[in-house]
Amino acid sequence: MRTRGLSPSLRSPARVLPLLLVLALLAGAGTASAQPAPPAPPPAAGSFVPLQAARLFDSRVPTKVVDKGFTQAGPLGPGQTVSVPVAGRGGVPDTGAGTVVLNVTGTTLFGSSYLTLWPQDAPRPPTSTLSLTPGAPVTKTIVTKLGGGGAVSLFNVTGVTDATVDVVGWFPESSPLASGVPQRMLDTRAEGALQPGESRRVQVDGRGFAPAPPGSSVLLSLTATDATAPTTVSAWGTGGPRPFAPTLTLVPGDTLPTMTIVPVGEDGSITVANQAGTVQLLADLVAVLPAAVGRAVTPARLYDSRTPDPATAAVGTGPLAPGQIRTVPVLGRAGLPATGVSSVLLNVTGLGPTGNGAIGVWGAGPPPTTSAVVVPAGTVRPGFAVVPVSPQGTVQVADAGSAMDVVLDVVGYLAGTPGTAPTGPAAVPGAPAPDGGKLLWQADYADGLANYRSTPWNMVGAAAPDVVGSVLGGLLRKPALQVSMPGGGQRAELEPNFRSLRDGDDLFFGFSVTLAPGFPTTTGDWQVITQWKNEGTGSPPLSVKVGDGQFQLDGGFDRGAPFEIPMGPATPGVAHQVVVHVRFAGGGGSVDTWVDGKQAIRGFRPPAGTLYPGTTSYLKTGIYRSTAISQPGTLFFDDWRIGTSYAAAYPR
Repeated sequence: MRTRGLSPSLRSPARVLPLLLVLALLAGAGTASAQPAPPAPPPAAGSFVPLQAARLFDSRVPTKVVDKGFTQAGPLGPGQTVSVPVAGRGGVPDTGAGTVVLNVTGTTLFGSSYLTLWPQDAPRPPTSTLSLTPGAPVTKTIVTKLGGGGAVSLFNVTGVTDATVDVVGWFPESSPLASGVPQRMLDTRAEGALQPGESRRVQVDGRGFAPAPPGSSVLLSLTATDATAPTTVSAWGTGGPRPFAPTLTLVPGDTLPTMTIVPVGEDGSITVANQAGTVQLLADLVAVLPAAVGRAVTPARLYDSRTPDPATAAVGTGPLAPGQIRTVPVLGRAGLPATGVSSVLLNVTGLGPTGNGAIGVWGAGPPPTTSAVVVPAGTVRPGFAVVPVSPQGTVQVADAGSAMDVVLDVVGYLAGTPGTAPTGPAAVPGAPAPDGGKLLWQADYADGLANYRSTPWNMVGAAAPDVVGSVLGGLLRKPALQVSMPGGGQRAELEPNFRSLRDGDDLFFGFSVTLAPGFPTTTGDWQVITQWKNEGTGSPPLSVKVGDGQFQLDGGFDRGAPFEIPMGPATPGVAHQVVVHVRFAGGGGSVDTWVDGKQAIRGFRPPAGTLYPGTTSYLKTGIYRSTAISQPGTLFFDDWRIGTSYAAAYPR
């Protein structure tokens, strides 16, 4: 029996993000020092192009890739190599991309292993990209040149390993950045371990695939292992000051990889140093950045949730709660120029969660679907992230899984136009599913409400929705469904005459909605316009609501796993086309969303599932909101569809 869905009293603005909770990486933190902002170099032709993260390869769930261009399934076996096409996928152009930035995650299912990633058709380098131990996933940002056919190769040395590859940006072939097959600059296993307090010079200019003269910066892949005592490892340009923040922090038993950017010293070298005990260190040259492309800065603190700082006083101190977002100003601070910066290079450190946690960092737009760093309970872990700067000159940081403190240290930046919005693959009717999907249900407003059903509990403090023949001076197609809510009212909803939603359903839901002028779009209170309601009481596993000037996806509030994710602007007086793709599964499943043809959410897995375990759901649409909202609100639906593909459900 269906009962009225009750919203919990705390439908708070807390945001829980779709971050991958895995275990990896590590680093320490020191005290901040003020850094003067250097003059910004003029942005070079061929600057870095940031993207919304898009999945190119997933050995576990191949259907999660951004397109149908790569569907190989199953983990990588011992000695196995797979080719991952990159050009023409996920926002990378078919031609003209020379180097890409990828996030690679690996998990060995049994036995220790490592993964190596390199340009396709080049010889496999004798270097590792990710070192893996059983059951402990590792995520790492990789900068790599594209090989033949615009692809990269991924190799698993031993054991059985799952892997994912996401693209987050690219450099044009015309960029002065130089990249190639990673080349080893240092291997202390052959030269002798770093001793306690030892600093060691490493020549980089004249040894790699491109010159690295003084004034340039090098991107390095560092791996530390075999520490005999808790220690830190630092890297900096020879002749310059040792940075306050170490590059890696590790304890005996750890094998930790990371990326970093280091300025080249006047003699064409860098310096690495170990704090305590002995440690083995491997350093591979990944790319050389001329100053016009980007540069390293003296590592400096942008944000520390443990320490009040006048520059970030409005951000907030204290551990981040799960789902909490904090917005941190970056331009003109901690050694960064005030202009001419497209993306910042950050060391992101999570400290001491009580349970397993993860941190996401991004600029403008929706939250990422993967994390910058994953932090096992009770540990300190860092990650390296390439983060686009928002139009406001900020980055956003959020926590998922377990409350923890967060530290952001800037180590470099890429030149370009500040605030350039990340771009992604174009979404057009017919994508991502192939054409030919079935239309299963459509509202026919010319026939009134004949294909809807209603029940008494769907009307509370408001008149029933009804079909009208003239909308906003003819702005919308006629006829349309009008839903009006007085101030203090709660509910006016209808149920499409469609079957219950059950485990295994894979459906697309599309509607065209116009918010009337004066609709309270900026309220912080909740107001739902569509919900996939569970049978029984309580808030639904999924809903679309309007708030903070956005359409938002939310759910799971009374199951201890809430989330709230922006989908796109909600502008009164504009007909918005919204499509939501749901793979229904009890305690699992995933969601994709588009607003006005632009994909905002891809492959999000609600923590409590798209269905609550053991239940079915049903669709409701209209207005359901907090009685604390005093403003009246009216909206109009002029098309509503349910289908088996994007093309079938896209509102006309």
